[in-house]
Amino acid sequence: MGGSSRDRVRRTGIVAVLLLVGSVVAAVVLARRYQLGSGTALVGLVGGVTGLTGLWLAWSAYRADREEAAVGELDLAGVADQLAAAVRRQWEDEAALRRLNDPYPLPVRWAPADGGLVEEWSSLVRLATSGAGWPPPPPSGTWAAGPAGLAGGDGDLAGLLDRVPTGRLVVLGEPGAGKTMLTVRLVLDLLADGRRALGGPVPVLVSLASWNPSEQSLYGWLEGRLVADYPGLTVPAPGDSGASRARALLDAGLILPVLDGLDEIADAVRGAAIARINDATRPGQRLVLTSRTNPYRQAVSPPREPEVRLTGAAGIQLCPLEAGVVADYLRRSAGGPAGAARWDPLLAAWPTPIAQALTTPLMATLARIIYNPRPGEPALAVGNSPAELLDPTRFPTRTTVEQHLFDGFLPAAYRPHPDPGQRCPWTATDAERWLVFLARHLDHTLHGTPDLAWWQLPLALTPRQRRLVVGPAFGLVVGLAVGLAFGLVVGLSVGVIVGPAVGVAVGVAVAVMVGLVVGFVVGPDFGLTAADRLPQRAVRWRIPPGSDLVFGLVFGLVVGLSVGVIVGFVVVVVVGLVVGLVVGLVFGISSVPADLAEASNPTSVLHQDRSAAGVNGLVVGLAGGLAGGLVVGLVVGFVGGLVVGLAAGLVVGVMFGVMFGFVFGLGDYGAWALFTLTRAWLAARGRLPRNLMAFLADAHEKRGVLRQVGPVYQFRHLELQHRLARR
Repeated sequence: MGGSSRDRVRRTGIVAVLLLVGSVVAAVVLARRYQLGSGTALVGLVGGVTGLTGLWLAWSAYRADREEAAVGELDLAGVADQLAAAVRRQWEDEAALRRLNDPYPLPVRWAPADGGLVEEWSSLVRLATSGAGWPPPPPSGTWAAGPAGLAGGDGDLAGLLDRVPTGRLVVLGEPGAGKTMLTVRLVLDLLADGRRALGGPVPVLVSLASWNPSEQSLYGWLEGRLVADYPGLTVPAPGDSGASRARALLDAGLILPVLDGLDEIADAVRGAAIARINDATRPGQRLVLTSRTNPYRQAVSPPREPEVRLTGAAGIQLCPLEAGVVADYLRRSAGGPAGAARWDPLLAAWPTPIAQALTTPLMATLARIIYNPRPGEPALAVGNSPAELLDPTRFPTRTTVEQHLFDGFLPAAYRPHPDPGQRCPWTATDAERWLVFLARHLDHTLHGTPDLAWWQLPLALTPRQRRLVVGPAFGLVVGLAVGLAFGLVVGLSVGVIVGPAVGVAVGVAVAVMVGLVVGFVVGPDFGLTAADRLPQRAVRWRIPPGSDLVFGLVFGLVVGLSVGVIVGFVVVVVVGLVVGLVVGLVFGISSVPADLAEASNPTSVLHQDRSAAGVNGLVVGLAGGLAGGLVVGLVVGFVGGLVVGLAAGLVVGVMFGVMFGFVFGLGDYGAWALFTLTRAWLAARGRLPRNLMAFLADAHEKRGVLRQVGPVYQFRHLELQHRLARR
């Protein structure tokens, strides 16, 4: 939810509480002034207390639904234009954080891919000119005459897809060759002013790492990714289809998928993934697919299995960087003539291991970060001078050079800043230890996924740790809240008979005892079953099923009969209906599921999940408190009088509200509570920082160690993740 939505919810809650408190005060004043002591009058006053609050909440829900419906009136072309603006902002920000233009993007060149990996050019032309449902071909000369016409470099990015008859392209390259950054630049070029027509297709870059083609269709998975990365795409699309905006954009061909990293999904399903893409791609649909070369070759031509090709796709192969290009890049990013001169000994000798390692944009960029510190930053033990790479004993091979650059990256990224006000609050040693733990979590616990999702952090603990530590701690928190409510009731009862001191002691004892029982009986199982709970975006109310309403009414009538034995059967029906409706309507509360529909970054996902849990706890607690307070108030009011009954009902209602709020807000909804306890446990053991989210945001925004992909973080490069995980 955006800030305005949170403000509206906050205002609604404040008004509801003020109405409730004001109604109670008014009821007490009226009761004392007019000496209302009968059960019927008491029921009427209680109905007024709950009625005003209920009417306000109902009106607020109706108004919110109308506002949501008004937002949904935007046509599909307008939705596409808004998405294009969001995509452009996202990747412009990411390019700035990765210092893509500092001092300038490394010039990358490409050549046609191996003809055995793609379809023949004549097949592409035939499909684009005579395929069923394809648009009319463009003017003569728009398309390249053959695969050789695709060769080029940076200046040709924007028109590259236009030269392919089908607009479908496979981008191949070696590890670190710059495939991802090339696609980022392609997306930005396609969205540049004057390039994309209003209402036209939107290029969207998504990582394939989370796709399981054995279980998910391409469009089904893409819909989930779109609503995860961009706000508002779960809103129903214009018309009566009931589909989300994301699905409607896909079905209308208004999404140009840029699918990054076929090699990052499991080996066994890569061929199936290509087949799934072929099944989903519609006539005239353009797309881009990237992969490392060898994994792609194995996917399209597997031994002893049928071959597969990406239908209608041409291919390019990224070329190694030329020595002169790398040398110029390293010198120009050195900050001045003196800094550039530090590179002269290495560049003059240019030993083979160095020449081989620095032919990829990844390694050239790491070398720049390590050996070109900013003004005032200290030199490092690793990275003191580029000339150290000339040592043939330390760096006999390309692999040793690459490992050295990977190992030097984190100390360089966490160099002390010359301005004390901008220095990182974490040392390089601590940051490296924590990042190694997270890399191992991704590689070992989560089987190599690049997606670092905060809600999956509990899985970093062993089942034994979740059962014996985190689960009981979580249960203890909830148990103490439950025990507090029961302890208050027991303490008040004992206090009336024996005395206030004994009542307080008994109440505290009961609260602690119930808390411990819940913590150590329910907690261990909760620690195991809730470890993979997904975050929630919000809480909404829908009319519950008839069976839930019937259950609530039956329960309410049972409570009403029980109260009627004491107070009188004149209130049985009223109490039964009030309690029954409260219980039945609570079943209509549900959380918006874990598709993270409005999540644009990890921090907002955490805040939304925490807010959803809080709202759910508030609503259920208010309902439970009203029901409990009504029953207790009637019973006590019958014995001690109307004013005493209202006071007792209010006190018990608040305590029951706290109890139900904690149980449902923490125990039934949301992933943030278990994440918080897990983070605290890992921080106490030195595995992670205390403020993990701030550390991750800093690693992304200021250090360039992580990149952000929608609601998750990823290491800057998968090879960096693997290198850290092996330590």
